[in-house]
Amino acid sequence: QTCPLAVSRRLAMEVLGYVPLKVAEGDSIRIAQVTDVHRFPSTCSFWTNGCGQRVDLETYRAGGEIELLEAVLRRVSPHFVVFTGDILDGRLPWTFVPGNHDDDDAPWSRSELLEIFQLPGCVAKGAKSFDHCVTLGAGEGPDCNSIRLWFFDSGGNNPDPQIRYDTFAPSTVASFQRLSREPTPPMGLAYFHIPLPEYGDLTPVHGTQGLFEAALQAGMVPRPWCWMPSLVRLLGKDRVVGSSKLNSGLFDAFVESQTVRATFCGHDHSSDAIFLRDGLFLCYGRVSGTTPP
Repeated sequence: QTCPLAVSRRLAMEVLGYVPLKVAEGDSIRIAQVTDVHRFPSTCSFWTNGCGQRVDLETYRAGGEIELLEAVLRRVSPHFVVFTGDILDGRLPWTFVPGNHDDDDAPWSRSELLEIFQLPGCVAKGAKSFDHCVTLGAGEGPDCNSIRLWFFDSGGNNPDPQIRYDTFAPSTVASFQRLSREPTPPMGLAYFHIPLPEYGDLTPVHGTQGLFEAALQAGMVPRPWCWMPSLVRLLGKDRVVGSSKLNSGLFDAFVESQTVRATFCGHDHSSDAIFLRDGLFLCYGRVSGTTPP
């Protein structure tokens, strides 16, 4: 299904300039992705999932996700951190794109989440849109070893169950196409929360694609397929992703531009796979939290 123009609801992509990083001589730039932490307020004791089932959050409280993140960041020692959504439910520079739960049933709107950019260390301070890009490097200014990072708002939950989620705004896709034709660093990476539809129907080159198995255990696979999972796997129909049914054309824009080498998303908690399609690596970040959804 092609993304209609009516979905356009956000500003075009903002170019935020160059961010010099403290990188030791001979070292490579390390970027850490953090996704799907799902931090519920301490006053919240339950969550209702999409099937109307009430989940007791107290059984998840001992997850220690903050301690886990601290340990991972200490071990990796990244030069830059990207938060790719579903974080809410400063010594390192960082930025953020929202997921489908950051403003879901929340006392704040999606636009009010932009205030996150005012927190210490954020390189997107003052940005008016979640769709933005920055260039990272170890020198005083951009050079052939710099990296262009593209950040996209993949949208929230759509009220139409047939569509499931909103998608990337057409104006943002058009903005990326225009900007990617300009002289840029030789390598680019793209970050967003909800996977592109093109993540589906692929065999991982590394990691696990576990959405079907997770849905099967949760009783969310429709009949008759829940009765014949072996046949589903045999036919390769278990290679599903939790994407919007609207196709924004962003994947085709990436392939056409030849400036983005890999994309990184979250959303599907049971997947940490890496795929390869049309020369582009499609990657999942591993879930960071222990609570639903």
